[in-house]
Amino acid sequence: MKKTFTFLFLSVFALPMAFAQNNVQVSGSAAWIGYMNVTNLSGGFELGSAWGVADLKSVPDATANTITLYPNFNTYANNPGDDYWIDPATGEGVKMMEALTFVEPGATFNGQDMTFSGSVEAYTLDDSYTVKYFIKALDPNAGYGDAFNGSKIFDLPTSGQFSVSATAAELATGLVIQYGFIVMGLNANPANEAALGNVILGAGDVNSVNGLDNALALSVFPNPTAETLFINSAAPVQSYQITTLLGQTVQSGFTTQEVNVANLAAGTYFINVQTEEGNRVMKFIKR
Repeated sequence: MKKTFTFLFLSVFALPMAFAQNNVQVSGSAAWIGYMNVTNLSGGFELGSAWGVADLKSVPDATANTITLYPNFNTYANNPGDDYWIDPATGEGVKMMEALTFVEPGATFNGQDMTFSGSVEAYTLDDSYTVKYFIKALDPNAGYGDAFNGSKIFDLPTSGQFSVSATAAELATGLVIQYGFIVMGLNANPANEAALGNVILGAGDVNSVNGLDNALALSVFPNPTAETLFINSAAPVQSYQITTLLGQTVQSGFTTQEVNVANLAAGTYFINVQTEEGNRVMKFIKR
């Protein structure tokens, strides 16, 4: 059967969308926020408060576009000999630390489908610690409880890609959206930092992490491009959305023949193209 390819024009002007999708990947330059919950060894809650990201021992790296997660060390280091934090007989920490490193993307993410994804680039963390990734939707009208009741919190794999998604209906207006990571385990002696290890997380491959159909006959060219991005599709294209690496939508519209990207700043972007047969997210570079 002969395959017909359609080249479609995409307007540079933002138009109403037939779909809305925020595809957010791990970024070393994201506006990460820190929060710590502390419980005793019996599971009793003791405190919860905002912490600096560095105090959690989470280390974003904008140059490498990664974030590295460690056990928490500062409660041990800053309170030598304090038996509230340290067992004087064993020298071990005595608090379970739940360190949350996350991003709050703001109200522009409400009412839009969302996927948070990335890849585990290295995992040397000691088995006594666990790492999870999540999307949360905090409800101000319910004491800022998670509207998902933890159903979008998952164990991080020790290698490979990961992703979690939420629908536009689930991310209703008024909910406070968060995405990020949790490290859980004892407050640790900084002398043991090398032995306890860490987790290095990166952006990964957007096509792999989002489970997209790579067999879908859809591509964009030329790549890199300075002014125009063409869509090559075997199925009619319905709409498109261009986002930054941080998931911010910078251009969208319906389709005709080509995308004028001349007004975009130089850098790397994702384009999510919706066709009658499905959608695909592709990475491109604007010169």
